Amino acid sequence: MLARTKLVRLIWKWVAPFVALAALGLACFFYFYSPGQKTYRLSLTAGNALGTRHQMAQRLQKEVFQRGLVFALQPSQGSEQALDWINDGNMDVALVQGGLTTAGRPNVRQVATLDIEPLHLAVKKELAADAATSLMALGGKTVDLGEVGSGTHSLAIATLEFVGLKPRDTDPVRGYIPVTLDRQHLWAETDTNRLPDAVFLVSSLPSSTTRYLVTKHGYRLVPLPFAEALALESLEQPAEDEERVGGGERIVLERIQAVTIPPYTYGIEPPVPDKLVPTLGTRLLLVAHKDVPARAMFELVEATYAPRFGLIVHPPLDVRLMDLPPEFPWHAGAQLYLQRNAPLLSGAAMDSAHKAFAIFAAAASGLFVLWQWTKLYGSATRNRGFKQYIAQVTRIEERVLEAERSRPLALPELSVVRDRLHRLKTEALDEFARTDFAGKDLLFGFLAQVNDVRDYVTRLICERQERDGKATRSSSSSG
Repeated sequence: MLARTKLVRLIWKWVAPFVALAALGLACFFYFYSPGQKTYRLSLTAGNALGTRHQMAQRLQKEVFQRGLVFALQPSQGSEQALDWINDGNMDVALVQGGLTTAGRPNVRQVATLDIEPLHLAVKKELAADAATSLMALGGKTVDLGEVGSGTHSLAIATLEFVGLKPRDTDPVRGYIPVTLDRQHLWAETDTNRLPDAVFLVSSLPSSTTRYLVTKHGYRLVPLPFAEALALESLEQPAEDEERVGGGERIVLERIQAVTIPPYTYGIEPPVPDKLVPTLGTRLLLVAHKDVPARAMFELVEATYAPRFGLIVHPPLDVRLMDLPPEFPWHAGAQLYLQRNAPLLSGAAMDSAHKAFAIFAAAASGLFVLWQWTKLYGSATRNRGFKQYIAQVTRIEERVLEAERSRPLALPELSVVRDRLHRLKTEALDEFARTDFAGKDLLFGFLAQVNDVRDYVTRLICERQERDGKATRSSSSSG
């Protein structure tokens, strides 16, 4: 049994440090190791390649690259087409104009809510004063509604219908002449006379196309101050039909919001506009197909509201925009982002919790083994100190016994030995009281040994004293 105990202690002494270090190494591995970032390759569209929205998408494309998102950016005619592409699975992600119909688009999911995009109405300089007084001045004029398939086209038709303007083929007397030019055509045309009299354009501020029309062709902005009235039109619709049909394109009127274009946005000399221009607008949305991985869209939302991207628009993007009711159902990645502060529901938080538990378990086991080994090693080290005291007492005992067999020690020498034993006992007890440096069993054995040797030396001293006393009395009597 004793041999087995010694074997266990020997194994524990040499194996335990390696077990402890291995456990701590495992904990460090879990702490510092992170799996390789997964890369998601997705398609993205943001309308016409010359639009501000497309420029935002290019910036976003760079921001998300370090998050494992690789976007293949593809132009489109506009938001209507982009939403149809998303719904049909021909596109993964899109930046689109809000306020457009959700009907017939069951696979579209909203990822994030962004700023409001104003509807710009730019007219030729000679038409500006009359158009600012009444939009009926556009009757008989060429009006660019934007490309078919764009959100601008839908919102422009709804706006003109609201003020009572219809296309020339519907109203030959007061109707406007609709044109559907893309931005490339507007930028390429150098002759102002060949450009439309009025141009509708939905864009975040500042619109590069509007700036071009103002600076190169003298266009001016016309106010559209009836956003709230247009939104209230939705109250007059039947309850089962929440979307207004305008010119063959549908738009949700209740999504329209009032917004303004600040003075000097598109020109300083002369100022364009020269004062705050009220207009109407809709939210810019990030949408995706419902089957796009949730983790990829979570990273996209984080990148969208991060300062590096969020500050490029005015006003800067605020994460509280995610508290607004969505126009399309939330994507699973957006829901994951909204639940990011609920650790039990967040996949990322669950991963972190599992990792933390693994680190804690490995570290705790390693520290426990190391503590036990340290305790055992320290105890063995401290026992060696006690064994040194026992060895000294043993040497003293052997010296005394050897002297008794050959040349008995004199009384002064015995007194020195007894004093030495007393000092050893005192030192050992003081050390034990200060550090508890040995087990009680070893202490009791030491005390028993030192007391036995001291008693033996004391008996020898008494014998020497008695013998010396007799010798003294004999010499006195003989004298």
